[in-house]
Amino acid sequence: MAGLLHQISLAMPHYLRLFLLIVVAVVPLAALQFMTQHSLRQDRENEVRNDTLRLLDLLDAEQLRIAAEARQVLATIVESGVPLAGPPSCQQTMDRLRARYPAYLSVEVADRQGRVWCATDPVSLGVDLGGIRTFQSALATGALTVGEYGLRYPNQRPILPFRLAYPASDGVPGSPAGGVVTVLLDARWLEENLGSRPLPPGMEMVIADRQGHAVARLPEAPEAIGQPLPTAMLQAMRAARGTRSAAAFESGGTERMVVSAPLETGTGESMIAIGIDRDAAMRPVRDAMLLSLALFGGVLLLTCLGAAWGMRQFLRVRERMLETVVEKASVLESTTDAVAELDRSWRVVFVNERARTLLPDSGDAVGRNGRQAFAELMSGDSGRTLQQAMENREPVEFETQGPRSGIWFAVRAFPSRKGLALYFRDATERRHLEDERTLLTRQLEAERGLLTAILDHLPSGLLVAEAPSGRIVKVNDTALHLLGGPPPPVTGCGCDGTRSCSGGACFGEGRCPLSRALRNGETVEQEDLPYTRPDGTAMTLSVSATPVRGADGRVILAICTLRDVGERKAMEQALQRAKDEADEANRAKSKFLAAASHDLRQPMQSMFLFTGILHRFISDEQGQRSLEMLERGLDTLKGLLDSLLDVSRLDAGAVDPRVEPFALNSLLDEIAASYAPILESKKLAFRIVQDHATTVLSDRVLLGRMMRNLLENAVKYTERGAVQIAVRPLDGKTQDGKTRGGRVRIEVSDTGIGIPSDQLTRIFAEFHQINNPERDRARGLGLGLAIVQRLSAILDHPVEVKSQPGRGSVFAVTVPLAEVETPTAPPPMAASVFTGGGEAPHVLLVDDDAIVLLGLRDMFREWGYEVRIAGSTDEAVAKIEADGRMPDVMLVDYRLREGRVGTEAVVRVRAMAGWDVPAMILTGEAGPECETDAAAHGLEVVRKPVTPRQLRRVLDRAMAKRAKAAEAMTGAQGERLPL
Repeated sequence: MAGLLHQISLAMPHYLRLFLLIVVAVVPLAALQFMTQHSLRQDRENEVRNDTLRLLDLLDAEQLRIAAEARQVLATIVESGVPLAGPPSCQQTMDRLRARYPAYLSVEVADRQGRVWCATDPVSLGVDLGGIRTFQSALATGALTVGEYGLRYPNQRPILPFRLAYPASDGVPGSPAGGVVTVLLDARWLEENLGSRPLPPGMEMVIADRQGHAVARLPEAPEAIGQPLPTAMLQAMRAARGTRSAAAFESGGTERMVVSAPLETGTGESMIAIGIDRDAAMRPVRDAMLLSLALFGGVLLLTCLGAAWGMRQFLRVRERMLETVVEKASVLESTTDAVAELDRSWRVVFVNERARTLLPDSGDAVGRNGRQAFAELMSGDSGRTLQQAMENREPVEFETQGPRSGIWFAVRAFPSRKGLALYFRDATERRHLEDERTLLTRQLEAERGLLTAILDHLPSGLLVAEAPSGRIVKVNDTALHLLGGPPPPVTGCGCDGTRSCSGGACFGEGRCPLSRALRNGETVEQEDLPYTRPDGTAMTLSVSATPVRGADGRVILAICTLRDVGERKAMEQALQRAKDEADEANRAKSKFLAAASHDLRQPMQSMFLFTGILHRFISDEQGQRSLEMLERGLDTLKGLLDSLLDVSRLDAGAVDPRVEPFALNSLLDEIAASYAPILESKKLAFRIVQDHATTVLSDRVLLGRMMRNLLENAVKYTERGAVQIAVRPLDGKTQDGKTRGGRVRIEVSDTGIGIPSDQLTRIFAEFHQINNPERDRARGLGLGLAIVQRLSAILDHPVEVKSQPGRGSVFAVTVPLAEVETPTAPPPMAASVFTGGGEAPHVLLVDDDAIVLLGLRDMFREWGYEVRIAGSTDEAVAKIEADGRMPDVMLVDYRLREGRVGTEAVVRVRAMAGWDVPAMILTGEAGPECETDAAAHGLEVVRKPVTPRQLRRVLDRAMAKRAKAAEAMTGAQGERLPL
């Protein structure tokens, strides 16, 4: 047989052999080509179908995800209590949520009647939902209800509603729901989520409602929205009964391959269909087949070229298939889920960028074993679950925690004949939020239990009533004990409904604190009210009531506390009686001090005056020594009396400081002038260090007393060296004649004996003296620093001391600066037309004590004055009117008979003279009244008893001012006035 064939071949022409060769070669090639084209066509159809099904799964999963988000939003709003916060607060919350939620999702809150009163879309406010079936179903069942797709007012866009009832505001289990919260899912979610992603050529996506009307479409086709799907397609989708289906349909003259998801999948309220142009999908295969047939119709000369061309076409087909795969991969890359695909051998064939981000180890996973590349997802039970899904080809969904990263993954697996598609996302935050919510719930329950225990064990009675009903919702045990029984369940007046007291009502109709808090929103604090318990026990209750307001400002609760204050009231009454008795004793003591001060100083003043006069009549040395000893004893007695009276006044609280701005330098100059003779007699250097004029804020008299005591203390304990007063600004500045806040430190330093360190805390004690064991009364009683310390506390002027034994001491007083212009030197007094020169100066003396008045008269005559005396203001005025001569200077006692004061005499005489006659107040008063009155008239106060020497210095200053005034007026008028 073989030989026969060989012979026949030899007998054939070359072209026939070539033809046969070509035929022999082409027939297998044609058969192979036919088989290849048929296989490619089948594979292409299967591939397009599977890719479309996978895209359908992805779209369905995206719809489920958005629906789950809608449910989560619904549950979050209901659980957070937003519907119970009231319309204003709820609407504010909706306004904030509107900016955070996507445009395809909106929220509405409606009451039981269906009226929308709170929504993210203001257009929905006031819309009536009461007639909608799903609204009534959600209200009746209290469960999540998914509605049907419908058209939304006013834009007529298809929406899918999710509804859930929220509880009533009273929070009582079993009570009817307060209303329904609705989340509306606009069909725009398909356009917003997938509209920006490229679809394969000829592909369409459609979402339809139960009736088969299109509610969303990609690519967008507004005219198709609301139109019914083709009848054949709709029948096939409804016949699928819970499974996805694929079929071919004729639509608009174009045959399409359509895959669909029926109602039973997804949300249960929509059907999804994805269609692709069959002709466009199969065009590459058909073109390849036609080209191959063209090659077969050529001559053998084109066989090689045809083979090359066929190879080229084959490569084109592969490239187009690769492009299709790339397009599918781009869709998977754009989804929010992490996506990975594995073949049947568990080899990774695809990983999107989101998966690489969640699982860093999967960056080079393609081609590797999935169990190794995705160990975080496939370890333990999760790996076995995926194995079963692959074997049974059943989709699974579960959550698992990565053993190394600790991340929680929400995994969905979709097996196919090619392998397994994994969709997963990071669920860690959601799990943490759920754990935190559980923990917060437990903490809230624990805190609620703790609060209940605290309220039940409060020492005060507690009642809580709700508004506006007045129902008592909480009463602790203490309140039950105080009230003698339980209050009424509902009270019209709060706490006075059933308890009778004096007057017939517990706290009186209309004035019950709890009722006022509930009705008027009034806060009542510690109102003492009488109460009679049911057993007849009378008591006094201190009642406080506070309203509690809701987010809208309305009173929702009122809290009332009760305390039995009967014992406290009795104690307060006893304390008030004791205080009244103490105040009466203090007033008696103050009167005694004032009387003692005045009555003791008057005779002592007489002794000083007459002792000074005796100098003229005692000329022998022994008499002068005795007189000096007498004067020294009187000086000591004066110091002792001043100190004792000052301490008594401070103890009695009779010192009332008058704080006002005044020039510090004038006070220091007066003090320096009064102590200059003593300093000169002890040959001690003295100076005042002050850079600028300073205005301080203090009581001039009390601060002067402090500085005199400190200066006197320094002089007493310094035998040689120097005494200095220094004024040093602390944190304020004095410049340009202005003081700008802060404080000033007044230091009195000496070079005396110093103070041992162990005595620094004791020197301010009463009667404590250093280096005076023999109790020499010439050094006083040791009360000077005690007075300084007490005045420091009254004026709030801190006192500090530093000292070194043998080297001296520094006492410092800190005084606040006044925020005012530093006073300039007062202008000179207007001079009067004095009587002609050569005449003795004329003095007017006014005092109601005859002995003191006579002593003053004799003293002034010794000094060369012409004296006129009077026992009252009227007598002084009458004598001046009688002889017509005005005094050159006046010395007036402050406290005169018939309740009149010496400043009255000064005012009347100055009015008669027509100019400010120099005047001084001589007084034994201890209170601040005299200082205040004298300062108001620009008068210097001289305290009784005053020594002749001290009185002479004050008088000389007054006459010096008079002389300066006269010189100033002389310069101004161009002529010298006679003195």
